[in-house]
Amino acid sequence: MRKMTLEDVHKVLYDILVDIHEFCIENNIKYSLSGGSLLGAIRHNGFIPWDDDIDVQFSRPEYERFIHSYKSKRGYQLFSRELQGCEDVMIAFARVCEMERTYVDPGLGPWKKGSTGLWIDVLPMDGAPSSEKMARRKITKMYFVWRLTVMSRAKLKISFNSAPTIKLKLRLIGKKILSQFIPENIILRYIEMCQEYDFGESDFLANYSTMQNKFREWQPKYPMEKFVLHQFEQGQFYIMEDYNTSLSHLYGNYMELPPVEKRVAHEINSFYWK
Repeated sequence: MRKMTLEDVHKVLYDILVDIHEFCIENNIKYSLSGGSLLGAIRHNGFIPWDDDIDVQFSRPEYERFIHSYKSKRGYQLFSRELQGCEDVMIAFARVCEMERTYVDPGLGPWKKGSTGLWIDVLPMDGAPSSEKMARRKITKMYFVWRLTVMSRAKLKISFNSAPTIKLKLRLIGKKILSQFIPENIILRYIEMCQEYDFGESDFLANYSTMQNKFREWQPKYPMEKFVLHQFEQGQFYIMEDYNTSLSHLYGNYMELPPVEKRVAHEINSFYWK
């Protein structure tokens, strides 16, 4: 296999995004670029130059419509734990994958059995408490259980004996002990927890499916009610009209570039042409 360049990765991801966009247009499903992809659209009119992924987000009702009806014109495949035949998926959101030409080595963090190619993350936005106190309590609980879901799928390529430091040896011991108490159906339980607050009746929302930003994921719902087309690379894709609310919550002064030393990709996955 030949390792993909960042330019290669961007081209494949862009093609998947085009496919998702066309399907959503044809089926009147509302979505928005999100996270770093939304930031890239606003700050760079495309990918953040050093980024290696794309995220799209849907309200929970639109997400359910999408994952249960998506058909790719280009042969891409959707994986979601909520679908029959995806019992080995161990994440609380969906991914649309290119399966024919690319291969991804997920390093220490596989998310399903078997190999996949490059993917786009498809994220559900769920209802959240309007009270900041209750939201912090909810997100603290969700973060703890989310960490357990991550631990349940962790694959360590290093053995205890070959671990180079005492700190890493202790981490290996801790993971092994804790993994004995994680129920097999934890991801299904987590998906249920995500939907505790009805999206339609909530004034705030949160992306519980990936809790890396913790409390910054708690945001007002109204930006997810109106969408506009915006340039991303050579095409036009949907973003929330009030993108400033979301990006300010997530990144603060989002138009300011990070220091040079932080302009790096996620460095979790390795990408190859088959």
